[in-house]
Amino acid sequence: MNLTNYQNIKIYRHINPDYDAFGSQIGLYFIIKSFFKGPVVLEGNMDHDYMKCYPKVEKEHLIEGKTLGIVVDTANKERIDGNLSDCDTILKIDHHIIVEQFGDENIVDESASSCAEVITLLASKKGYMISKEAAQCLYVGIVGDSGRFLFKSTSANTFKAASILIDTGIDIDHIYQSMYLRTLKELKVDEYILSHFVVEDGVGYYILLQKDLDALGISRSEGSNYVNLLSNIEEIKIWCAVTENTQDHNFRVSIRSREVAVNETANCYHGGGHALASGATLENLDVFKCLLNDLKGLL
Repeated sequence: MNLTNYQNIKIYRHINPDYDAFGSQIGLYFIIKSFFKGPVVLEGNMDHDYMKCYPKVEKEHLIEGKTLGIVVDTANKERIDGNLSDCDTILKIDHHIIVEQFGDENIVDESASSCAEVITLLASKKGYMISKEAAQCLYVGIVGDSGRFLFKSTSANTFKAASILIDTGIDIDHIYQSMYLRTLKELKVDEYILSHFVVEDGVGYYILLQKDLDALGISRSEGSNYVNLLSNIEEIKIWCAVTENTQDHNFRVSIRSREVAVNETANCYHGGGHALASGATLENLDVFKCLLNDLKGLL
């Protein structure tokens, strides 16, 4: 796809963004800005604690002409944070299991650890300049989605991409500090979750209602971020974070697994994702009981 055929570029990612969604979106922004003269606009809510991990981006505005929409790290249209209606052409770049090929062109590598890995290798192959700013964003994305290179999705290509980014001179110690340095407030959340989690037939979970989120002083999305507190426990094969979303009148569930694929089950509950890391959206906690039973059934 020839980017010079467009006067504007808009970059989208999924709702409830993680390190890879932001890293891919902002990293791609810096790559494109190195050669594209028109405005590059980032779509979606950028007000998030994770933004401390990425260089600052100047806000730009569209001009007259054709607009290319690039959607990163998003498997299906429903999860895109933003409106594609003013885009003339859509390019999808992703690493999730294919749910919907909504792009006019789709670049998807389901074997990649992260969308940031896909973008890094693609940019390197095409000879695009990867600045330190772009490399910082993409490295955060790879580290976040590979679980610091611990998850099964980590491959030789993951390390190849990381090597390309490190060669730009990024400060990986600073990156890890920005991602993983924790506060006493977060330690208090750990304490609460570790005092209230439940394990049923190999499935572990915790539930944070709005009153719990308020008492802990965290947002709904932050509440989901603690899901891996329940990982690496021998008796827990699948683990979940259930958080109340009063704004949309539903509950968000983050689902993780060590070996058993959970994405097809998540698909049945308005969600989806990776085989071992998926999400779901529930109308109420009664529906969670059904989801919990289905997860138990997988074991």
